[in-house]
Amino acid sequence: MDAMQKFLEYTSAYDDGSDTRIKLKIIHTQRVTEVMEQLTAALPLSESDRELAYLCAVYHDIGRFEQLKRYHTFLDYKSIDHAQLGCEILRQGNFLDEVLTAIGNHNRLAIEDGLDEKTLLFAKLIRDADKCDIFRVFAQEDPVDTTGFSAEQVEQEAVSDVVYESILGHYCIKKQERKTGLDVWVSFLSFFFDLNFAESLRIALKQDYYKKRFLDLNFEDPATEERVRRCIAETEQYAYARLRMEELQ
Repeated sequence: MDAMQKFLEYTSAYDDGSDTRIKLKIIHTQRVTEVMEQLTAALPLSESDRELAYLCAVYHDIGRFEQLKRYHTFLDYKSIDHAQLGCEILRQGNFLDEVLTAIGNHNRLAIEDGLDEKTLLFAKLIRDADKCDIFRVFAQEDPVDTTGFSAEQVEQEAVSDVVYESILGHYCIKKQERKTGLDVWVSFLSFFFDLNFAESLRIALKQDYYKKRFLDLNFEDPATEERVRRCIAETEQYAYARLRMEELQ
């Protein structure tokens, strides 16, 4: 039985068909593995490293299902760090430290210091693959399930200065510094600044999911609409500039 089959067997115990959020996370995992295969195919990796990267993708969100069962939410700040919970679950099996460490780092603001070269590689790969599909989830799934905020709510809110400055400054912001629901939505754009591989940038830009949710909003405040537009434009400019630099190297 391969890793994906084991994953689906594990999640079947949580999936009685009554909660669409379970299916959301199963599909997310499947899509992340697809992105991971694209990333590893674009890099000069050994077959064994590709297999380990695939394991990171399959099991990166394994803690989500127990999180939902215990706390009835996917919001870590209202429950538990799902990556750490996932590592606790995986430690009951025979998983390599590189896989566990990469999974434990996939949702952090930044990768922990002191990792060896190979473990750092897996951490970067799973962070990128996860972010690429989070854009899709953000665009296609119920935003209340995925962010805790509805479109109707964020249309009446503002982008706070601290989040706006983080986009213009090309860095990710701490979750606790976000002040509004719209801040949460806009902060997804900053994922571009934490993507590690050129192929990840290409995937995210080609998918075009990162901005779709914003295009359907009707903001009450024109100044807010302009800030959101500027954030999207700044993100795209950053991504294309990085790709041009990669091509020149």
